[in-house]
Amino acid sequence: MIIPNADLVSNQVINWTLSNRRVRLTIPVGVAYGSDIALVMETLKESAKDNSKVAETPSPQVLYLNFGESALEFELRVWVLDADNWLVVSSELHQEIDRKFREAKIEIAFPQRDLHLRSLDESVILQSMKTSKC
Repeated sequence: MIIPNADLVSNQVINWTLSNRRVRLTIPVGVAYGSDIALVMETLKESAKDNSKVAETPSPQVLYLNFGESALEFELRVWVLDADNWLVVSSELHQEIDRKFREAKIEIAFPQRDLHLRSLDESVILQSMKTSKC
């Protein structure tokens, strides 16, 4: 939301967070390419629904955001019932996501690089062959 500076100075500003204890929590999650997208989305949603500190309405939302460099990128969005608990809820959700992903054999992605060698000095090849025989 954009609020012009003049409005902040001349008008009354209402802090909705203080009148409503709910706060939105967003958890980004990257999974390995080749993962079952529907299973990932359902598992993330289940992880949130199992937490009693997460609001039922609005219901937890899972978004498939991007084909990332090293991962399929998702985002879990939930409303935490009490703003004082947002960090605890974040920790609990991360742990539950990890547990459920392990059960479902969903791999959390990490950066990977492929190295392509165009040419090697012959001495490097010979040294490599000697090392591999040991």
